[in-house]
Amino acid sequence: MPTAKKQVTRKVVAKKKTTATKVVTKSNPPKATKPKPIKTKKQITALVSTSEDVRQQKLAVWKKTETANELVMTGWASRLKTTQVRMEKLNKRYEEILLTLLNEAYGVYSEVVKSDLADEFFGAVWNELYTNGIKVQRNTPNASLVIRYVCGAGISTKTVSNYAKVLEGADYNNIKQEQFIAWVQHKTMTRVIEDQRNIENNVETRAEKMSRARMLIMRLIEARETKPEHSWKTTAWHAEKQISKDGLWVGIGNAHRILDGGSNFNASMNLVMMLPLNAEMEKHILNIYARTIVDGVDYYEKQMNEMEEMLWADKLWEKLVSAGYEESTKQDEYWSNRQQATMFESQQEFANFVKDKKKGKKK
Repeated sequence: MPTAKKQVTRKVVAKKKTTATKVVTKSNPPKATKPKPIKTKKQITALVSTSEDVRQQKLAVWKKTETANELVMTGWASRLKTTQVRMEKLNKRYEEILLTLLNEAYGVYSEVVKSDLADEFFGAVWNELYTNGIKVQRNTPNASLVIRYVCGAGISTKTVSNYAKVLEGADYNNIKQEQFIAWVQHKTMTRVIEDQRNIENNVETRAEKMSRARMLIMRLIEARETKPEHSWKTTAWHAEKQISKDGLWVGIGNAHRILDGGSNFNASMNLVMMLPLNAEMEKHILNIYARTIVDGVDYYEKQMNEMEEMLWADKLWEKLVSAGYEESTKQDEYWSNRQQATMFESQQEFANFVKDKKKGKKK
């Protein structure tokens, strides 16, 4: 057992050690911090100037890059613009050629549909397409047959239908061939196609209107019987040889002017033959005049129902006579032009023949 004296000595030594440790710790001086340098005004100005130079250099580089990029994109745009202009010219030229070809097709179509040979002709076109391996339906519209024959199998059925609607629309509106291109350009092909589809969807068919128009012409003939152009009496047996079972006939004759000694002319009308009508002739004649009024059949039917018989009959008669005269003049011009063209071709062939003969002699 340690004595009391040794315990006291140990406590004193421990206390001294503790005290010494604390003294050593307190005696360590704090670490000195490095003072921040203070920039002068000249140093700050130099730094700002350097930063501005760097920024300007970067801006210059960016500007050059942007300029180069703009030049590249301008070049691309310029090349595309050139192509666009050429494409516009091509499309315009294509439209011009397309309208020219459609006009030629319309010239044939508009003549055929007014002819008694229409069914036979369109049947021949259908057979030609079928023989060449181009599929067409039995109920394909006549205008579509014409377009398919002209364009061949290379275009879509929708395009054929659209072009056919242009021909049908022109015929529906009684557009002459020489007016066709200007009419389509003024109305636009899209509008022509749209209007024709609306007509087909919302209005009775042209065949139905033609039937009404023929009935109106027959009613006119009955009404005008009380006011004939020429009238005479003959024997029953002689009349039976000259008229049809329906009591209709066609008169053929001529007329010439007689100078009466003044400034006026008197016309001498000579009826030299009367032909009885058969069913085909009657339909043909009625169709000729029915086509003249088919688009205004509602108007003429209204006149027939609201006006006195002789008033509407006289007006309609004048309309038909005028239309017949215009058609006659048109046909005369057509055949005159055909005759002149044939003569010109014959003269050219003869001239070429003479040239060939002269070249042969020189050799």
